[in-house]
Amino acid sequence: MTKARPFSVAITLATLLLPALAAAQAKDVVVGNISAMTGPTSGTHMMCQSGSRDYLNYLNETQGGIAGKSGKVKTRYLAYDSQYVATKAKDGFARLLDQGMVLWTQCASAHSDALISDYETAKVPLVTGSQGIASLFSDWAYGNYHSGIANMIRTWMLWQKAEWEKAGKPGGTLVLGTITTDEPFVPLALWEIDTFAKEQGIKLVKETFPKGTTDAAPQLLRLKDAGVRAIYVVASASGAVVALKSAKALNLNIPMTQCAAATLGDVIALGGPELAEGYQGEYFYEPMSKDPAKGGSAGLQLARDLWARNHPKETPNDMYVNGVLSGMVIAEGIRLALETTPPDKLTGEAIKKGLDQVKGFEGQGLTRPITYVKDDHIGSKQVRYWVVKKGFVEPVSDWMATTTYRIPKK
Repeated sequence: MTKARPFSVAITLATLLLPALAAAQAKDVVVGNISAMTGPTSGTHMMCQSGSRDYLNYLNETQGGIAGKSGKVKTRYLAYDSQYVATKAKDGFARLLDQGMVLWTQCASAHSDALISDYETAKVPLVTGSQGIASLFSDWAYGNYHSGIANMIRTWMLWQKAEWEKAGKPGGTLVLGTITTDEPFVPLALWEIDTFAKEQGIKLVKETFPKGTTDAAPQLLRLKDAGVRAIYVVASASGAVVALKSAKALNLNIPMTQCAAATLGDVIALGGPELAEGYQGEYFYEPMSKDPAKGGSAGLQLARDLWARNHPKETPNDMYVNGVLSGMVIAEGIRLALETTPPDKLTGEAIKKGLDQVKGFEGQGLTRPITYVKDDHIGSKQVRYWVVKKGFVEPVSDWMATTTYRIPKK
Protein backbone atom coordinates (compact mmCIF):
# COMPACT_ATOMS: atom_id res chain seq x y z
CA MET A 1 0.00 0.00 0.00
CA THR A 2 2.83 2.39 0.90
CA LYS A 3 4.45 1.91 -2.49
CA ALA A 4 1.17 2.76 -4.19
CA ARG A 5 0.78 6.21 -2.56
CA PRO A 6 2.94 8.19 -5.03
CA PHE A 7 0.87 6.68 -7.87
CA SER A 8 -2.37 7.60 -6.05
CA VAL A 9 -1.12 11.15 -5.59
CA ALA A 10 -0.26 11.29 -9.29
CA ILE A 11 -3.78 10.16 -10.16
CA THR A 12 -5.25 12.82 -7.87
CA LEU A 13 -3.12 15.54 -9.46
CA ALA A 14 -3.97 14.34 -12.94
CA THR A 15 -7.66 14.41 -12.03
CA LEU A 16 -7.35 18.01 -10.81
CA LEU A 17 -5.60 18.96 -14.04
CA LEU A 18 -7.93 16.97 -16.28
CA PRO A 19 -9.58 19.92 -18.09
CA ALA A 20 -6.20 21.40 -18.99
CA LEU A 21 -4.82 18.03 -20.06
CA ALA A 22 -7.87 17.36 -22.21
CA ALA A 23 -7.42 20.68 -23.96
CA ALA A 24 -3.73 20.05 -24.55
CA GLN A 25 -4.18 16.43 -25.60
CA ALA A 26 -7.34 16.42 -27.71
CA LYS A 27 -8.04 13.23 -29.63
CA ASP A 28 -6.67 13.02 -33.11
CA VAL A 29 -9.00 13.73 -36.00
CA VAL A 30 -9.46 10.38 -37.71
CA VAL A 31 -9.31 10.60 -41.51
CA GLY A 32 -10.36 7.50 -43.44
CA ASN A 33 -9.48 6.36 -46.95
CA ILE A 34 -11.63 3.78 -48.75
CA SER A 35 -10.28 2.86 -52.16
CA ALA A 36 -8.61 0.12 -54.17
CA MET A 37 -5.30 -0.88 -52.61
CA THR A 38 -5.29 -3.98 -54.83
CA GLY A 39 -6.77 -4.63 -58.28
CA PRO A 40 -6.58 -2.87 -61.66
CA THR A 41 -7.22 0.66 -60.38
CA SER A 42 -4.96 0.33 -57.32
CA GLY A 43 -2.03 2.16 -58.93
CA THR A 44 -4.10 5.32 -59.25
CA HIS A 45 -5.93 4.94 -55.96
CA MET A 46 -2.80 4.22 -53.94
CA MET A 47 -1.13 7.40 -55.21
CA CYS A 48 -4.12 9.45 -54.07
CA GLN A 49 -3.98 7.68 -50.72
CA SER A 50 -0.24 8.25 -50.36
CA GLY A 51 -0.47 11.93 -51.22
CA SER A 52 -3.19 12.77 -48.70
CA ARG A 53 -1.60 10.63 -45.99
CA ASP A 54 1.90 12.04 -46.54
CA TYR A 55 0.69 15.65 -46.48
CA LEU A 56 -1.32 15.22 -43.28
CA ASN A 57 1.56 13.35 -41.62
CA TYR A 58 3.87 16.17 -42.75
CA LEU A 59 1.68 18.68 -40.87
CA ASN A 60 1.72 16.43 -37.80
CA GLU A 61 5.52 16.13 -37.88
CA THR A 62 6.55 19.67 -38.84
CA GLN A 63 3.78 21.82 -37.35
CA GLY A 64 2.42 19.63 -34.60
CA GLY A 65 -0.83 19.27 -36.50
CA ILE A 66 -3.40 21.79 -37.72
CA ALA A 67 -4.05 24.96 -35.73
CA GLY A 68 -6.90 27.45 -35.44
CA LYS A 69 -8.01 30.04 -32.90
CA SER A 70 -9.62 27.36 -30.73
CA GLY A 71 -6.63 25.02 -30.59
CA LYS A 72 -4.57 22.48 -32.48
CA VAL A 73 -5.14 18.86 -33.52
CA LYS A 74 -3.24 16.10 -35.20
CA THR A 75 -4.78 13.76 -37.73
CA ARG A 76 -4.72 9.96 -37.68
CA TYR A 77 -4.98 8.25 -41.05
CA LEU A 78 -6.76 4.91 -41.56
CA ALA A 79 -7.22 3.04 -44.85
CA TYR A 80 -9.40 0.20 -46.12
CA ASP A 81 -8.98 -1.80 -49.33
CA SER A 82 -12.26 -1.77 -51.26
CA GLN A 83 -10.78 -3.32 -54.43
CA TYR A 84 -13.12 -0.80 -56.11
CA VAL A 85 -16.18 -2.88 -55.18
CA ALA A 86 -19.15 -0.99 -53.75
CA THR A 87 -20.15 -3.65 -51.21
CA LYS A 88 -16.60 -3.79 -49.87
CA ALA A 89 -16.50 0.00 -49.73
CA LYS A 90 -19.67 0.06 -47.63
CA ASP A 91 -18.17 -2.49 -45.27
CA GLY A 92 -15.00 -0.42 -45.05
CA PHE A 93 -16.99 2.72 -44.26
CA ALA A 94 -18.76 0.99 -41.39
CA ARG A 95 -15.49 -0.42 -40.03
CA LEU A 96 -13.68 2.94 -40.14
CA LEU A 97 -16.69 4.69 -38.64
CA ASP A 98 -16.40 2.32 -35.67
CA GLN A 99 -12.78 3.45 -35.33
CA GLY A 100 -13.75 7.09 -34.97
CA MET A 101 -13.60 8.34 -38.57
CA VAL A 102 -15.09 11.85 -38.87
CA LEU A 103 -13.82 12.69 -42.37
CA TRP A 104 -12.90 10.55 -45.37
CA THR A 105 -11.27 10.65 -48.76
CA GLN A 106 -10.66 8.44 -51.80
CA CYS A 107 -9.98 8.46 -55.53
CA ALA A 108 -12.95 6.43 -56.78
CA SER A 109 -15.82 8.16 -58.59
CA ALA A 110 -18.09 5.12 -58.22
CA HIS A 111 -17.57 5.12 -54.43
CA SER A 112 -18.50 8.81 -54.25
CA ASP A 113 -21.92 7.86 -55.61
CA ALA A 114 -22.41 4.39 -54.10
CA LEU A 115 -21.77 5.53 -50.52
CA ILE A 116 -23.84 8.73 -50.53
CA SER A 117 -26.43 7.38 -48.09
CA ASP A 118 -23.64 6.11 -45.82
CA TYR A 119 -21.68 9.34 -45.41
CA GLU A 120 -24.73 11.61 -45.43
CA THR A 121 -26.43 9.53 -42.71
CA ALA A 122 -23.25 9.35 -40.62
CA LYS A 123 -22.57 13.07 -41.22
CA VAL A 124 -19.01 12.34 -42.29
CA PRO A 125 -17.86 14.67 -45.10
CA LEU A 126 -16.02 13.32 -48.13
CA VAL A 127 -13.12 15.18 -49.75
CA THR A 128 -12.27 13.54 -53.04
CA GLY A 129 -10.41 13.89 -56.30
CA SER A 130 -13.10 11.75 -57.88
CA GLN A 131 -16.60 13.10 -57.79
CA GLY A 132 -19.17 10.85 -59.42
CA ILE A 133 -22.37 12.14 -60.99
CA ALA A 134 -24.90 11.88 -58.15
CA SER A 135 -22.36 13.00 -55.53
CA LEU A 136 -22.06 16.39 -57.26
CA PHE A 137 -25.37 17.16 -55.56
CA SER A 138 -24.43 15.82 -52.14
CA ASP A 139 -24.03 18.47 -49.47
CA TRP A 140 -21.46 16.20 -47.81
CA ALA A 141 -19.13 15.63 -50.81
CA TYR A 142 -16.36 18.10 -51.69
CA GLY A 143 -14.40 17.83 -54.93
CA ASN A 144 -10.77 18.86 -54.92
CA TYR A 145 -9.59 18.89 -58.50
CA HIS A 146 -12.05 18.08 -61.25
CA SER A 147 -15.58 19.12 -62.07
CA GLY A 148 -17.07 15.63 -62.03
CA ILE A 149 -16.17 12.61 -64.13
CA ALA A 150 -18.93 13.25 -66.68
CA ASN A 151 -17.41 16.67 -67.42
CA MET A 152 -14.05 15.26 -68.52
CA ILE A 153 -15.11 14.10 -71.98
CA ARG A 154 -17.58 16.96 -72.35
CA THR A 155 -14.84 19.55 -71.83
CA TRP A 156 -12.49 17.65 -74.17
CA MET A 157 -15.19 17.59 -76.86
CA LEU A 158 -15.62 21.36 -76.61
CA TRP A 159 -11.83 21.84 -76.81
CA GLN A 160 -11.71 19.68 -79.93
CA LYS A 161 -14.65 21.57 -81.40
CA ALA A 162 -12.90 24.91 -80.80
CA GLU A 163 -9.70 23.63 -82.43
CA TRP A 164 -11.73 22.26 -85.37
CA GLU A 165 -13.45 25.60 -85.84
CA LYS A 166 -10.07 27.39 -85.78
CA ALA A 167 -8.94 25.05 -88.56
CA GLY A 168 -11.92 26.08 -90.68
CA LYS A 169 -14.17 23.08 -89.90
CA PRO A 170 -12.35 20.69 -92.23
CA GLY A 171 -14.28 17.63 -93.39
CA GLY A 172 -17.76 18.88 -92.60
CA THR A 173 -19.19 17.26 -89.46
CA LEU A 174 -16.80 16.91 -86.54
CA VAL A 175 -16.32 13.21 -85.82
CA LEU A 176 -14.68 12.26 -82.53
CA GLY A 177 -14.01 8.88 -80.96
CA THR A 178 -13.64 7.41 -77.52
CA ILE A 179 -12.09 4.09 -76.55
CA THR A 180 -12.77 2.72 -73.09
CA THR A 181 -12.15 -0.25 -70.83
CA ASP A 182 -14.91 -1.88 -68.79
CA GLU A 183 -13.95 -0.40 -65.42
CA PRO A 184 -16.46 0.87 -62.82
CA PHE A 185 -16.00 4.58 -63.57
CA VAL A 186 -16.50 4.33 -67.34
CA PRO A 187 -20.34 4.45 -67.36
CA LEU A 188 -20.15 7.60 -65.22
CA ALA A 189 -17.67 9.21 -67.62
CA LEU A 190 -20.00 8.60 -70.57
CA TRP A 191 -23.25 9.43 -68.79
CA GLU A 192 -25.77 10.74 -71.35
CA ILE A 193 -22.88 11.71 -73.63
CA ASP A 194 -24.79 10.95 -76.84
CA THR A 195 -27.30 13.66 -75.98
CA PHE A 196 -24.49 16.14 -75.37
CA ALA A 197 -22.78 15.22 -78.64
CA LYS A 198 -26.01 15.77 -80.55
CA GLU A 199 -26.54 19.14 -78.89
CA GLN A 200 -23.04 20.19 -79.99
CA GLY A 201 -23.45 18.92 -83.54
CA ILE A 202 -20.69 16.34 -82.99
CA LYS A 203 -20.70 12.71 -84.04
CA LEU A 204 -19.15 10.60 -81.28
CA VAL A 205 -18.09 7.02 -82.06
CA LYS A 206 -17.62 4.79 -79.01
CA GLU A 207 -15.57 1.60 -78.66
CA THR A 208 -14.82 -0.61 -75.64
CA PHE A 209 -12.19 -3.29 -75.19
CA PRO A 210 -12.38 -5.95 -72.47
CA LYS A 211 -10.47 -5.55 -69.23
CA GLY A 212 -7.34 -7.69 -69.29
CA THR A 213 -6.97 -7.79 -73.07
CA THR A 214 -3.60 -6.93 -74.63
CA ASP A 215 -4.93 -5.83 -78.01
CA ALA A 216 -7.23 -2.90 -78.82
CA ALA A 217 -6.48 -2.95 -82.56
CA PRO A 218 -9.99 -3.99 -83.71
CA GLN A 219 -11.59 -1.15 -81.78
CA LEU A 220 -9.04 1.41 -83.00
CA LEU A 221 -9.47 0.29 -86.61
CA ARG A 222 -13.21 0.83 -86.35
CA LEU A 223 -12.60 4.34 -85.02
CA LYS A 224 -10.20 5.02 -87.87
CA ASP A 225 -12.68 3.73 -90.44
CA ALA A 226 -15.33 6.01 -88.93
CA GLY A 227 -13.09 8.98 -89.74
CA VAL A 228 -12.56 10.24 -86.18
CA ARG A 229 -10.45 13.36 -85.84
CA ALA A 230 -9.27 12.61 -82.28
CA ILE A 231 -9.69 9.86 -79.68
CA TYR A 232 -10.46 10.20 -76.00
CA VAL A 233 -9.18 7.32 -73.84
CA VAL A 234 -11.28 6.45 -70.78
CA ALA A 235 -9.13 3.92 -68.93
CA SER A 236 -6.66 3.40 -66.14
CA ALA A 237 -2.97 3.59 -67.04
CA SER A 238 -2.75 -0.12 -67.88
CA GLY A 239 -5.64 0.21 -70.33
CA ALA A 240 -4.09 3.32 -71.87
CA VAL A 241 -0.84 1.43 -72.49
CA VAL A 242 -2.78 -1.30 -74.31
CA ALA A 243 -4.45 1.31 -76.49
CA LEU A 244 -1.14 3.06 -77.23
CA LYS A 245 0.69 -0.15 -78.09
CA SER A 246 -2.10 -1.11 -80.46
CA ALA A 247 -2.11 2.36 -82.02
CA LYS A 248 1.64 2.21 -82.55
CA ALA A 249 1.40 -1.25 -84.18
CA LEU A 250 -1.21 0.15 -86.55
CA ASN A 251 0.80 3.33 -87.25
CA LEU A 252 -2.33 5.18 -86.26
CA ASN A 253 -1.84 8.90 -86.75
CA ILE A 254 -4.80 10.16 -84.75
CA PRO A 255 -4.26 12.34 -81.62
CA MET A 256 -5.19 10.51 -78.42
CA THR A 257 -6.00 12.13 -75.08
CA GLN A 258 -6.06 10.42 -71.68
CA CYS A 259 -8.94 11.20 -69.32
CA ALA A 260 -7.99 12.24 -65.80
CA ALA A 261 -8.81 8.79 -64.41
CA ALA A 262 -5.10 8.21 -65.03
CA THR A 263 -2.28 10.60 -65.90
CA LEU A 264 0.41 10.99 -68.51
CA GLY A 265 2.95 10.36 -65.78
CA ASP A 266 1.30 7.01 -65.04
CA VAL A 267 1.48 6.06 -68.71
CA ILE A 268 5.13 7.13 -69.03
CA ALA A 269 6.02 5.06 -65.96
CA LEU A 270 4.13 1.99 -67.16
CA GLY A 271 4.72 2.06 -70.90
CA GLY A 272 7.92 4.08 -71.19
CA PRO A 273 8.55 7.57 -72.60
CA GLU A 274 8.90 6.39 -76.21
CA LEU A 275 5.47 4.78 -76.24
CA ALA A 276 3.93 7.81 -74.51
CA GLU A 277 5.55 10.39 -76.83
CA GLY A 278 2.84 12.67 -78.23
CA TYR A 279 0.11 11.27 -75.97
CA GLN A 280 -2.09 14.01 -74.52
CA GLY A 281 -3.79 14.24 -71.15
CA GLU A 282 -5.97 16.52 -69.08
CA TYR A 283 -4.84 17.97 -65.77
CA PHE A 284 -6.72 19.99 -63.21
CA TYR A 285 -3.48 20.68 -61.34
CA GLU A 286 0.23 21.18 -61.97
CA PRO A 287 1.72 17.73 -62.71
CA MET A 288 4.79 16.10 -61.16
CA SER A 289 5.90 14.89 -64.60
CA LYS A 290 6.58 18.45 -65.69
CA ASP A 291 10.31 18.96 -66.31
CA PRO A 292 11.80 19.93 -62.89
CA ALA A 293 14.27 22.19 -64.71
CA LYS A 294 11.31 24.39 -65.67
CA GLY A 295 10.39 25.08 -62.07
CA GLY A 296 6.91 25.05 -60.61
CA SER A 297 4.66 26.44 -57.95
CA ALA A 298 5.40 26.31 -54.23
CA GLY A 299 2.75 23.59 -53.98
CA LEU A 300 4.45 21.47 -56.64
CA GLN A 301 7.80 21.85 -54.91
CA LEU A 302 6.23 20.73 -51.64
CA ALA A 303 4.67 17.71 -53.38
CA ARG A 304 8.07 16.82 -54.84
CA ASP A 305 9.71 17.19 -51.43
CA LEU A 306 7.08 14.96 -49.83
CA TRP A 307 7.63 12.38 -52.54
CA ALA A 308 11.40 12.43 -52.08
CA ARG A 309 10.94 12.01 -48.32
CA ASN A 310 8.39 9.20 -48.45
CA HIS A 311 9.11 7.41 -51.76
CA PRO A 312 12.85 7.96 -52.36
CA LYS A 313 13.37 4.90 -54.58
CA GLU A 314 10.28 5.38 -56.77
CA THR A 315 9.56 7.48 -59.84
CA PRO A 316 7.40 10.55 -59.00
CA ASN A 317 3.74 10.09 -59.84
CA ASP A 318 1.28 12.74 -61.05
CA MET A 319 -1.73 11.29 -59.25
CA TYR A 320 0.16 11.81 -56.00
CA VAL A 321 -0.60 15.52 -56.46
CA ASN A 322 -4.30 14.69 -56.48
CA GLY A 323 -3.82 13.11 -53.06
CA VAL A 324 -1.74 16.01 -51.76
CA LEU A 325 -4.55 18.34 -52.83
CA SER A 326 -7.08 16.22 -50.92
CA GLY A 327 -4.84 16.48 -47.86
CA MET A 328 -4.57 20.24 -48.31
CA VAL A 329 -8.34 20.69 -48.58
CA ILE A 330 -8.89 18.45 -45.56
CA ALA A 331 -6.39 20.48 -43.54
CA GLU A 332 -7.94 23.76 -44.65
CA GLY A 333 -11.40 22.54 -43.64
CA ILE A 334 -10.13 21.48 -40.22
CA ARG A 335 -8.25 24.77 -39.79
CA LEU A 336 -11.36 26.79 -40.57
CA ALA A 337 -13.44 24.61 -38.24
CA LEU A 338 -10.92 25.25 -35.46
CA GLU A 339 -11.50 28.99 -35.77
CA THR A 340 -14.73 28.54 -33.80
CA THR A 341 -14.79 24.91 -32.60
CA PRO A 342 -12.46 23.52 -29.90
CA PRO A 343 -10.43 20.42 -30.81
CA ASP A 344 -12.48 18.06 -28.65
CA LYS A 345 -15.67 19.10 -30.50
CA LEU A 346 -14.43 18.39 -34.03
CA THR A 347 -17.18 16.13 -35.26
CA GLY A 348 -17.93 15.51 -38.92
CA GLU A 349 -20.58 18.24 -38.74
CA ALA A 350 -18.10 20.74 -37.31
CA ILE A 351 -15.52 19.96 -40.01
CA LYS A 352 -18.23 20.31 -42.66
CA LYS A 353 -18.84 23.86 -41.43
CA GLY A 354 -15.14 24.49 -41.95
CA LEU A 355 -15.19 23.05 -45.47
CA ASP A 356 -18.20 25.21 -46.31
CA GLN A 357 -15.98 28.25 -45.69
CA VAL A 358 -13.24 27.28 -48.17
CA LYS A 359 -12.88 30.15 -50.64
CA GLY A 360 -10.35 30.75 -53.43
CA PHE A 361 -8.11 27.91 -52.22
CA GLU A 362 -5.26 27.14 -54.66
CA GLY A 363 -3.08 24.69 -52.71
CA GLN A 364 0.00 26.94 -52.94
CA GLY A 365 -0.46 27.21 -56.70
CA LEU A 366 -1.09 23.51 -57.39
CA THR A 367 -4.56 24.12 -58.82
CA ARG A 368 -7.01 26.81 -59.85
CA PRO A 369 -9.16 28.43 -57.14
CA ILE A 370 -11.47 26.10 -55.20
CA THR A 371 -14.54 27.67 -53.61
CA TYR A 372 -17.43 25.81 -52.04
CA VAL A 373 -20.86 27.41 -51.97
CA LYS A 374 -24.30 26.09 -51.09
CA ASP A 375 -25.40 23.39 -53.55
CA ASP A 376 -22.04 23.51 -55.37
CA HIS A 377 -19.06 21.61 -54.00
CA ILE A 378 -17.61 20.83 -57.41
CA GLY A 379 -14.26 22.43 -56.61
CA SER A 380 -11.94 23.65 -59.34
CA LYS A 381 -13.65 24.27 -62.69
CA GLN A 382 -10.65 24.75 -64.92
CA VAL A 383 -8.56 22.28 -66.91
CA ARG A 384 -5.41 22.34 -69.00
CA TYR A 385 -4.25 19.85 -71.64
CA TRP A 386 -0.67 18.59 -71.71
CA VAL A 387 1.39 16.36 -74.03
CA VAL A 388 4.35 14.03 -73.50
CA LYS A 389 7.64 15.29 -74.96
CA LYS A 390 10.90 13.42 -74.31
CA GLY A 391 9.73 11.85 -71.08
CA PHE A 392 8.18 14.98 -69.56
CA VAL A 393 4.86 16.74 -70.03
CA GLU A 394 4.29 20.24 -71.32
CA PRO A 395 1.07 22.21 -71.88
CA VAL A 396 -0.65 22.27 -75.27
CA SER A 397 -3.48 24.56 -74.16
CA ASP A 398 -4.13 27.41 -71.78
CA TRP A 399 -6.25 26.90 -68.71
CA MET A 400 -9.89 26.73 -69.78
CA ALA A 401 -13.26 26.49 -68.11
CA THR A 402 -14.71 23.01 -67.78
CA THR A 403 -18.32 22.12 -68.40
CA THR A 404 -20.34 21.81 -65.21
CA TYR A 405 -22.88 19.18 -66.21
CA ARG A 406 -24.85 17.60 -63.40
CA ILE A 407 -27.59 15.03 -63.76
CA PRO A 408 -31.07 16.40 -63.10
CA LYS A 409 -31.62 16.59 -59.36
CA LYS A 410 -34.32 14.24 -58.12
